[in-house]
Amino acid sequence: MKKGKSYRSLYLPAWTIVAAVLILLVVISISTYRNMSRERGRMEDSLVREGLVIIRAIEASVRADFPSTPPDAQRLQKLVEEVSHEPEVAAITIFDQEGNIVAASRSTDPPPEKIRGVSSLQLLLRERGMITRYRQQPDGARAFEIIRPFRPFFNQAHPPLPREVQVKPVLREAPLRRWAEDKMIALSLRLATFETARREDRHHTLLMAGILVVLGTGALFFIFVVQNYYMVDRTLDRMKSYTENVVESMADGLISIDREGKIVTLNRQAGEIIGSGREAQEGRKINDVLGEGVGEILSSAEGLAVVRDREMVLVRNAGGRIPLSLSAAPLRDGKGQALGSVLLIKDLREIRDLQEKVHRSERLASLGRLAAGVAHEIRNPLSSIKGFAQYFVKRFNGQPEDQGYASIMVKEVDRLNRVITELLDFAGPKEPRREPQSLENIAEHALQLLAPDLATRKVEVSREYEPGLPAVSVDRDQISQVFINILLNALESMDGEGDIRISLRSCGPPPGVEVSFADTGAGIPEEDLEKVFEPFFSRKRKGTGLGLAIVHQIIGSHRGDIRVESGPGKGTTFRIHLPVDGSSGSSLRRDG
Repeated sequence: MKKGKSYRSLYLPAWTIVAAVLILLVVISISTYRNMSRERGRMEDSLVREGLVIIRAIEASVRADFPSTPPDAQRLQKLVEEVSHEPEVAAITIFDQEGNIVAASRSTDPPPEKIRGVSSLQLLLRERGMITRYRQQPDGARAFEIIRPFRPFFNQAHPPLPREVQVKPVLREAPLRRWAEDKMIALSLRLATFETARREDRHHTLLMAGILVVLGTGALFFIFVVQNYYMVDRTLDRMKSYTENVVESMADGLISIDREGKIVTLNRQAGEIIGSGREAQEGRKINDVLGEGVGEILSSAEGLAVVRDREMVLVRNAGGRIPLSLSAAPLRDGKGQALGSVLLIKDLREIRDLQEKVHRSERLASLGRLAAGVAHEIRNPLSSIKGFAQYFVKRFNGQPEDQGYASIMVKEVDRLNRVITELLDFAGPKEPRREPQSLENIAEHALQLLAPDLATRKVEVSREYEPGLPAVSVDRDQISQVFINILLNALESMDGEGDIRISLRSCGPPPGVEVSFADTGAGIPEEDLEKVFEPFFSRKRKGTGLGLAIVHQIIGSHRGDIRVESGPGKGTTFRIHLPVDGSSGSSLRRDG
């Protein structure tokens, strides 16, 4: 009924998931920032290269137009204006160290009269050689500005030419050099194209970030859903396992039945009561399993009422009748629709045995009180009768016939006295004086006392003693009487030769020692098995019927258990269980 299921741990704490998402967002943010910084650097490098190209082109034009004289202001202004017509150029300004504008493009209206902060620019130019910065244009657009010294003459940084070739340009450019010594040029490049590209990059980045946030949120939600599902599934599995364990551990049988009266499930105890495998019973009609009487019980439970403790007898295929107590209740779903019934089965065999034991004890107690009173009333006149019989034995000395009658009277009185003595012992049993004893020694003592009878009848005795048996707390004399009575019954059940097997072994629970006496005698009929321990019951011609009753009483006073197994022609086996500490409860069982 129980189905095992293994799980791998899927649970992650919420803080672990949140931390992972935060770390992922930080990594993405850093990566995005670095990418944007790298793109900005590339843009600035591109603008610087483009600006230097334009500045060098202006310098080359000035050098070409005015190789040996300072440039004409009007022609320089025209050159600047022509170059500023390029789409990428926002403004061009050539100024001196006083901030006076030498030439400027017409991009500003009105143009500035003087450049401010030239002294600071000169300091930075001496340190860096070139200044780059972002500036806000009058129209509100941002521009990238490059400021550097204006040098429209031969560049000494180029690879050196032959000396005779190099001197002439330098001498020819002397006036241009003197004019350009304090000149600087500022070139502003428009950023519209780059700004558009950066805006698109930012939009793309924001879009990807949004997609990532949505995916991350969805993944987080999915993880929480999966974990909640897993936790619910694990909780349900635990509840299912717990419920199955509870049902399997019930002392009573439990059967669930569908609306058609077929068995759906049944627990271990129900399978044991029915007496066959559970798999074989599932799907069968309950009437076919327990009999037609269960149909009336289930029909009574079809309503909302619960049927309790209806008794019936189950006749199993393997033989035997089992008294049962049945309780039934309707099984319904959440909407109140009938699904079937639940049947609770209680095995009443143990209760019946206890009831029988109580009735037996009550009968024996009443019989014991009666026997004790009768025995005392009989024993007194019996003593007188024996005295007179002995007197007549002596009186009829020499008269064999009369003396024989008197001797028979003495023997019969002695036999009757023995019966009364056993009856008194049964009516008033002595409380056992328990001491740790070896059951092996007690068994050997009983065999030694009966050795002549065993030899006369040619009965073989075999012993099966388990080594290392614990000592048992018993009354040695009473247990010896038990062993002797059982051995005498075994001898009397065998006509001529036979075998008796005595075995001792540990058993439990409760912990104790089991003693068994098995003979090869005639056996006991099945109808007599329930009566063998009854007082005065005997099939033997000379038996009093008190021997086994006393045996049962002694074992009960030792809180032990005695069983008998027999059958006609199969011999008889008595099994005695004695607890080691003498504190276990007793129960009587008879197995045919």
